[in-house]
Amino acid sequence: MARKSAADLAIVPLSGGSRPEPPADLDATEQSIWKAVVDASRPHAIDPAAQLILKRLVAQAALCERQEARLRALRAQRPDDDEELNALATAHGNAAKMVTFLLTSLRCTPRSRVRLRDADSQVPKVPITRPWERKPIAQV
Repeated sequence: MARKSAADLAIVPLSGGSRPEPPADLDATEQSIWKAVVDASRPHAIDPAAQLILKRLVAQAALCERQEARLRALRAQRPDDDEELNALATAHGNAAKMVTFLLTSLRCTPRSRVRLRDADSQVPKVPITRPWERKPIAQV
């Protein structure tokens, strides 16, 4: 087996991959959501393909924020069984599910960052007894 040269072993920085700025066509709310998601993600995680998903995510998240504000206003004015209130709550729930799905697909949530295979390998390291079931060690 041939030895590798120092150049072969050198670490090559990834091209591009910096944290992308929000597109100019987003409104202020969408831009703040974009920055929050990009800042919370790993470096080099938001590539051009992920930016397409992120753009849809910020639109849905901004829609959720507007629906939440409208829901709070309607709840203060109307009874809980109001049809418009219930329809808005359903639409908000659907939009929130979409935001969660898009965040997961971008691996922005803690649960989406752990692969099932990796978590399964950690099972043997879990203690058999719970801390409150352990007997205290006698001090001498």
